[in-house]
Amino acid sequence: MRARVILYNKENKAVLLIHRLKNGRDYWVIPGGGAKGNETPVETAIREINEELSIQLKPAALNQLFEYKSQEDEHFFYAEISFIAAPEISGEEKERSNNANVYQPDWVAVKDLAQINLMPPKIACKIINLI
Repeated sequence: MRARVILYNKENKAVLLIHRLKNGRDYWVIPGGGAKGNETPVETAIREINEELSIQLKPAALNQLFEYKSQEDEHFFYAEISFIAAPEISGEEKERSNNANVYQPDWVAVKDLAQINLMPPKIACKIINLI
C-alpha cells in the first residue's frame, strides 16, 4: 500500500509536486510513499510528507480523494497548505539524490498539470476535476 498527499495552495492555485530526473527520465510525482509495518494509509501519508518535505500534517488536515490501483493500492489524500516557498527535499530522498537521481519539490499550477509528465499519467485529470 502506498499513500500520497496532494498539497494544495489555494492562493496560488498550485500543488506541491516532486520533479524527478532519474536515469534520463524527466517526470513529476505526488509526494508520498509506501507503508511501513501495519500503518494505515493516513499514518503512511503523514509520515511520508514529514520525511520527504519536513511538513507536519495532522490526520484532521487530510481528506481522502481517491484510490488508484496500480501494482499496489495507492491512496491519494488532499491537504491545503498556506506557505508559498517550496521546501527542500529531506530524508531518504535527500540521501539518494545525485546528478542522475534528482528530487526537486516545486509548485505547479493546477491549470498546468495536464502539460507536465505527472506519474501515473491518469492522475492529472483526476486532480484537475477534484480541486
